[in-house]
Amino acid sequence: MTLHKIPATIVTGFLGAGKTTLVNYLLSQCEGQYIGIIVNEFGEVGIDGELIVADEQPIIEITNGCICCTVRKDLTAAVIQLLEQARRPVDRLIIETSGLADPAPVLQSFLADPGMLERIELESVVTVADARHILLHIDSEVVREQIAFADAIVLNKVSSVNAEALAKVERDLYQLNPVAHRIHTDQSRVAAAELLGVKRFSLPNVLVIEPELLEGNEHEHEHDTAISSCSVEVQEALDPTLFNRWINQLVQRDGERLMRTKGVLQFQGEPRQFHVHSVHMLLDARPGRRWRADEARLSRMVFIGRDLLEADLRAGFFSCVSTPQSSLSTAIGVPQ
Repeated sequence: MTLHKIPATIVTGFLGAGKTTLVNYLLSQCEGQYIGIIVNEFGEVGIDGELIVADEQPIIEITNGCICCTVRKDLTAAVIQLLEQARRPVDRLIIETSGLADPAPVLQSFLADPGMLERIELESVVTVADARHILLHIDSEVVREQIAFADAIVLNKVSSVNAEALAKVERDLYQLNPVAHRIHTDQSRVAAAELLGVKRFSLPNVLVIEPELLEGNEHEHEHDTAISSCSVEVQEALDPTLFNRWINQLVQRDGERLMRTKGVLQFQGEPRQFHVHSVHMLLDARPGRRWRADEARLSRMVFIGRDLLEADLRAGFFSCVSTPQSSLSTAIGVPQ
């Protein structure tokens, strides 16, 4: 008896490209489907798992590592755990990798493991690329691998660059991968029909890039040791005025080396979560969903970048803890 294989889509791309936003947008179009989601984060505190809007879908988060490295075995274990714990048969899987993940060993987990090969069918590798920042990192081995292994490239944030810059990005991406399906968009808005249910993965193409992929050997991949993450968490509510001032000063001063920040925050007197993201010097902050009555209202942030001054980041974040006199009158993006 042949088991029905579950189609799987791997969503990859460098830090801040828009992967989580894409996953959320795809999920919003898949009403009635039971989709298993696995999210991997480089930092020790998981943020993306909270940002995935998957109230009825099974989700597992792998933190404090990169699934292409020390926690690669955790990916296989996470898939098995998700399938076993799911309330009903899973229609498809979406795996969102860390922004620092090389796709090759992730693919190896699905293609060289007999158990995974029997249950999972790899449908496509989708790489999200930030049109504004991708060329800053195009010489990185990880970024080049993410582009090279893509079956589809979602070129995101295209309205943030002019036509000349966009053409330069396209030329560089084409040199790395001339065969991938290409999609231009903003805010990671892509029709699910363009990415899900479309079998684009080609093993022969992958073996041209990585001939030893199926041999099961450990894939050699080293992260830039200058890149690290810093995670911080507090139970107290934050003062939005203090936080607004601090985060804006931080990204203006350290934006070049601060590749990515993301956080879910509790502001004093505010019933909603507050979501903060930055990519280099671009900062976005807006209200999220309402806090649930049964969840801990923690403020958590993760910073990823080069040569991070962890003590300064922690001290700055802790300095935003609310005082009794705090108000929400100047909260960033909170409607009055």
